[in-house]
Amino acid sequence: MSLDELDALLSDEGWPYASALPVEPGDPGRFHALFGRDSLITSLQILPVRPGVARSTLRALARLQGTRDDPEIEEEPGKIGHEFREAVPEPFTAAGYRPAGRDGFRYYGSADSTAWWLVLLAALGDRALAAELEPAWRGAADWLERALLRGGGYVRYGAGAPPGSLSQQGWRDAIDPADEALGGGIVRVDGSPPRPPLADADTQAVAHAALRALAALSGDEGWSRRADELVERIEADFGPGIVALEGDGTPVPGAGTHLGWLLWAGAVRGARAAELAERLVQPDLLTPYGLRTLSSAHPRFDPHAYHRGSVWPFDSWLAWGGLRAAGRAEEAEAVRTGVLGALEHFGGAPECYAVTRAGELERMDVGNRVQAWTLGARWALRERWAARFPDPAAG
Repeated sequence: MSLDELDALLSDEGWPYASALPVEPGDPGRFHALFGRDSLITSLQILPVRPGVARSTLRALARLQGTRDDPEIEEEPGKIGHEFREAVPEPFTAAGYRPAGRDGFRYYGSADSTAWWLVLLAALGDRALAAELEPAWRGAADWLERALLRGGGYVRYGAGAPPGSLSQQGWRDAIDPADEALGGGIVRVDGSPPRPPLADADTQAVAHAALRALAALSGDEGWSRRADELVERIEADFGPGIVALEGDGTPVPGAGTHLGWLLWAGAVRGARAAELAERLVQPDLLTPYGLRTLSSAHPRFDPHAYHRGSVWPFDSWLAWGGLRAAGRAEEAEAVRTGVLGALEHFGGAPECYAVTRAGELERMDVGNRVQAWTLGARWALRERWAARFPDPAAG
């Protein structure tokens, strides 16, 4: 399958913008920038056929890697950034999104971009590039180690976030998760925001994969032991109905696609993995067109909510790989064909879409019409590429 459509989203340096500029009336097209998480995941999705995109993305983000402690933009030494632009977009200014007052728009408020950077570098398997970027990956390793230490064994976020910045910094990021109009981020069952510093399941999954990546990059099995310790902690704390832990350890209820992230990353094993896989394939999550970010049985579910009910192709792609790894081949195939069917229905590469309780597809106005990691997910699902690390062949 051709990836020609992705070429329009590549910068002159070869890394992917997170989204296209608006392609039609009503298209927000608001993420035409270098994003840590988005650009790295897109690069991983197309790694078998476009390894050059991964190299460009890794180098670009390494050049922008944090070098100092700057609380205003949440920069820290070794941290891989969240978002970089030459100027602050007007809609963001109007919304009060403010960590961009200096040097254009440089913002480091991401809990998992550093981990994704390590995963991509290790998955690429380019020894020359790993040697070139050794100072960067060792700096990223130091940041991850510090993050786990201060988080009591988890990567946490949100405590002391500057006003107007992201209070939640996993992939379900949000300035104000209590904003029901958007439905972004993670909330309690009553709709209130959980207390920071928050540890969400998705971020812990990628942290585990990053620890495995560091073992491969460094040859130090101490990283593997830390990965095993994180698995034990995750298995004890994250059951099939838990999406995050509040700052005091209180579980935040919610079943969703994060279960697939844990399976994809190998962050749960044995009986716990089987339990999570069984929960993920129930009809409140598994729709005819992919997996819901949040169960339709959850009190805050809305099929049009950005992170609390919608279906994201990239997110379902990761969960598809997790279900395959868990031995749920039939349900995994239903996810694969469902997402591809939805993309065929809509055309283009929508960021996300809604599936109603009745199983009907609906467009979401808030979603960009052309999102890079949707193009990547479409290719990866068609080619059955799960990109699981450290053993992609097992995906």
